[in-house]
Order: sequence, then structure tokens, then C-alpha cells
Amino acid sequence: MMLCLIVTGCFSWYDYNSANNYGSKRDMPRQDTSRAYQTQQQYAPVTHQVSKLEMNQHLSDQVAAMDGVSSAIVMMGDNTAYTAITIDMTATGTRGGDVRGTETNNYGIVKGLYNPYTPENDYADPNQLITGSGAETEMHHEHLSHLFKQKIAEKIRSLQPSVTDVYISANRTVVNEFNRIAQESWQGRSLEPYRPQFIQLMELTFGTAPTIPNQAEGNGREY
Repeated sequence: MMLCLIVTGCFSWYDYNSANNYGSKRDMPRQDTSRAYQTQQQYAPVTHQVSKLEMNQHLSDQVAAMDGVSSAIVMMGDNTAYTAITIDMTATGTRGGDVRGTETNNYGIVKGLYNPYTPENDYADPNQLITGSGAETEMHHEHLSHLFKQKIAEKIRSLQPSVTDVYISANRTVVNEFNRIAQESWQGRSLEPYRPQFIQLMELTFGTAPTIPNQAEGNGREY
């Protein structure tokens, strides 16, 4: 009995590497790996002035299949992966810090599901894609947990090693705009007309200033 108590007292039931629990606490080395998302912006100003904009369907599908992700659209701005997601109830701990809220939804937003009355028709008002759909969004990308974003970024980088950085947002406006652009891509149209507004939205969403400006002094933000 004493041995059992000792073992129980020393063992943590939490697992940082769990595929569907991003708020757990066991197996620390995984948590301490180099951050895979928004890496360059940690220490220096960045620019979102991409010269070429494309949608990557394969990366979108792979990220959408991850636990905690309801839908995903990955836009490649040059070699930077900009990712818009909605979150669901297949994982816990997708939000970080003191953010509160129910992490549930009914279904994702994917090609063919924009209009339930005409399932073969991908058209719907992009401003209404999230409203009433059952998918859940998060206004601030910083409110998504570090490990949740880390796993998404690692997935993208493993599938496409040429990616130089990853930005992840679940903001409703971002998701709606990515859906609008995705519909153009699915129709085989050039995304060049959308590039200026895409750049503006990414600058508004993620900013361009360093996220850890005092890192050299040891006053950096914890993730």
C-alpha cells in the first residue's frame, strides 16, 4: 500500500503530448521545443507584404483533420503559411491562459457545406459563414493556447518544409475572409486581386512589431 501511494504521488496523469488535450502537464520536453509559429516576430519586426497569394488545399485538409480543429484554410503568402481555423469539442485546452468559454460546435465549415439547402453549391455570403453555423471562433489569436498552435504549426512545417513561418487565427473576420478567398481559388480564379486586402488584414490581425520586445532583458512573455 505504501509503495502504491508513493508511486501514485509521484506520477502525473497529465500529458503535454496528448493528441486531444492541449492543457495537460506531463512530458515537459515537448512543451519546451522551439516555437514553430510566429517565430520571426518574437524578436524583430515583420512584414506581411507578400508578393504571391495562393490557397493550399492539402495543408488545409490536414490541419482540419487535427483534434480541436473544426475547419481550416491555409493561405500561402510566399513561403509563409497563414492559417484560419474554427475550433470544436474534439480537444480540450485549445484556449490558453485565463480565457474562459465553452469549446463546442456542431460542424465545421468546409467546401460543400456553406449552404445546407443546396449542398453542391459552395456559395454563401462570406460575412454569414460563421454566424449561425455552430462553429466556434476566438477573437484574439493570443487566446489560443501555445501547445495548440504549436501542434498546428509543426504539422504544417512537417508537410511542407519550405514554410518559413506560420500564423494562426480563429478570428471570425479572418475566417470569413479566408472562406471568401477560398471560394475564388476553388473556381480557379487568380487571388491577386485579393492580395492587398489580405495584407492589410494580416497586419491588423497579427501586427508587425516584435511580440517579445524585452526578450534580451529577460522580461519576455511566457507562452
